[in-house]
Amino acid sequence: MKKQNLILSLFLSAVMLAVSSCGDDEAGKASKEDVRAAFQSANDQLSDDLNSFTNSSGYEAMNQLSVLTDEDNPFGRKSSRKREQVIENLKAGVYAIRGMVKRSTANARISGDEPFNFNENKGVYEWNFQEEIFVRTDDSEVMEIWFPTEGSATNNAEFRMTAYEEELTPNGEELYSPTLIKASIFVDETKELELDAEVEYGNDDQPVKGDVYYFVNPFALEISFDDTESKSSSFSESLSKSGKVLIGFGATVNFQDASKDDDAISSASGYIQLADIKFTVKIKAPDSSSSGDINDFVTITIKVKSNVGGRIILEQDGTTGELVPYVKYTDGSTEPLEDLLEDLSFEIENMLS
Repeated sequence: MKKQNLILSLFLSAVMLAVSSCGDDEAGKASKEDVRAAFQSANDQLSDDLNSFTNSSGYEAMNQLSVLTDEDNPFGRKSSRKREQVIENLKAGVYAIRGMVKRSTANARISGDEPFNFNENKGVYEWNFQEEIFVRTDDSEVMEIWFPTEGSATNNAEFRMTAYEEELTPNGEELYSPTLIKASIFVDETKELELDAEVEYGNDDQPVKGDVYYFVNPFALEISFDDTESKSSSFSESLSKSGKVLIGFGATVNFQDASKDDDAISSASGYIQLADIKFTVKIKAPDSSSSGDINDFVTITIKVKSNVGGRIILEQDGTTGELVPYVKYTDGSTEPLEDLLEDLSFEIENMLS
């Protein structure tokens, strides 16, 4: 039942965001065999790839630097299909980067709640194994922080920051908040990680727009949101490998007024993607003539490489009363969605929970 609840939440979270969506693109049809093969491929591919992302050399190097500076891994948090959590993840990530560079240069020119002046703190910093601190050892046109990867007896990894800007945010969660970060990590002279982040803050000193590109060889995590418009919001988050999307979420939501409350939603469009499979949601607002069957006003379409392979129908369990998602293929046959997702649902749960 836990598995069914997770699967259902993936789709109903999109439903909760929208009351209508844009029209269909022109698309062909995918057979039942095509859909099943795509689900099997996604199960085989994603179960391995989602695990190998956190085992990659760049991710582990960033993890080790976070340990040495007593900070969280900037982007080691759970992914999310919710706009609010995407923003929270981005805030936590850029604040963690700021904490890392502050702690790495703590024996140089910064302390307390002072702003971090990137130009004044350019230089070479190395991990001192005896004293277990970072020590400034040379000048540089950028910021170079040398540290050991886990188990290494030498400083074989370099965190290199080439650009950094921040602004005063007295009403925010931190007194100073990053607006621009460009950095990378090299391990044994090979680039294993790259970070490019830009963030804008609103009148209440909270992020209102952001774009993050986080490359962890060979994966790329991309986060984007825009809350600057008075009556609309958009967000997306995707994890890709060598340019191919593994898992992604996105939505654009329009509101009736500037409150941006859930009950003020007027229209939206959204998607969930798992490798070659994309789920798109169309919803029409229920009215007094609606039958009460959720499938009458909620349409969740399954596409395989842009070809329509069927739709998700929701049926109420006679015992528990919970909605259970089924796949209805183009030939009219049906199958429980959880049977197709197999172990992938638990990999998704680990990523989203």
